[in-house]
Amino acid sequence: MKAKRQRFPIVVKRGSCAVKIYRDRKPTGTYYRVAYHIGGKRHRLHHNDLEKAIAEAEAKAAQLSRGDIDAVQLTGRDRLVYGRALEAIREHALPLDAAAIEYSEARKLLDGVPLVDAARFYSRHHGRGIARKSVADAVEAMIAAKTAKGVSQVYLADLRYRLGAFKEAFRCDVSALVPDDVAGFFQRLRLSPRSHNNFLRMLRTFFAFAQRHGWLSKETDLLAQVEKRSEKPAPVEIFTPAELMALLKNASAEVAHCLALSAFAGLRAEEILRLDWADVERRPGFIEIAAHKAKTATRRIVPVFDNLACWLAIAPRNGTRAWPHSKDRFFKAIRNAADNARLKWKQNALRHSFISYRLAEIQDVNRVALEAGNSPQMIFRHYRELATPEQAKTWFAIAPDPGSNIVPIAKRRFTL
Repeated sequence: MKAKRQRFPIVVKRGSCAVKIYRDRKPTGTYYRVAYHIGGKRHRLHHNDLEKAIAEAEAKAAQLSRGDIDAVQLTGRDRLVYGRALEAIREHALPLDAAAIEYSEARKLLDGVPLVDAARFYSRHHGRGIARKSVADAVEAMIAAKTAKGVSQVYLADLRYRLGAFKEAFRCDVSALVPDDVAGFFQRLRLSPRSHNNFLRMLRTFFAFAQRHGWLSKETDLLAQVEKRSEKPAPVEIFTPAELMALLKNASAEVAHCLALSAFAGLRAEEILRLDWADVERRPGFIEIAAHKAKTATRRIVPVFDNLACWLAIAPRNGTRAWPHSKDRFFKAIRNAADNARLKWKQNALRHSFISYRLAEIQDVNRVALEAGNSPQMIFRHYRELATPEQAKTWFAIAPDPGSNIVPIAKRRFTL
């Protein structure tokens, strides 16, 4: 049976658009011309295979019917690229020009970084599996979780202090943070090496908590630009009796007894913040530092000297705590006292002074170590020969101005 004979020109129609195929016979062979009109101008494409010519005509007719005039006018490789581009964005229902404009703007913002790399980064850190959670809410969630776990009040207070400063600095989602943000936070704090490392440790715990709950990508290292600092022991500095008198004279009534607790009993700042009045009154003549309130987690008893008893007698009682306010307010009150006294504040100098003057007074390293909660080796290495017995006598005689309303709560005792 003979194949059906083709009649030329072959007309391929799509809607109201038509494309014709002509046949040309030449000594070199038979060729087929695909012809169509755009804007009154005739366009022709040549093929030496009829099936390819028909496929071309059908494609052109379809493009003309859809209004893809630019595509119809493309030839060769450009037409292939255009077709691939249309196919690539088909699922997104975007016009090709809109996709190109968006791509161009993104590349400008990325400064040459491949767009797909940026998209992968965003997907890992902000995409699927990462829930939105503000820094403030994440901090509160961690504190609630640690509270439920039964951690100590000391640890919870440290959480609130350090993470409180962090949440005040960043009012955004955890997933929106970048390493530069956290590095800048540490730079603004201007901390001592030890405080820097304490903040670093606390934030590492916080970010791990956020990652476990899906608020931060596990691939994100927000501390990548923050390094642990070397905690070289700072030189031991002490105050002179004259400097202490100026400091106490310029301190507010609510903080003066706290300065006295450090200067005349050697209590650390953290121990003062945890101290209850019951710890002062439980054993007359002594202050009891419970193990859970001491830095070394070891219970100790410190004698209350006559001058310290006077400072404690006039201390305001606004609750069960010796310092009833926040940690921030405590250090601010101390800084204000130093500023008013025109003194340069020396880190831990009140405690250093107590140990130095106490050692000069009684010449007993072991006894001073027990009262201060340090090792005898530490006392001998850092505090020996920093003060004289005469200076010590003056130091432990510093008391508030005498008044009828001062009733010492204890006598000076030296035996435990």
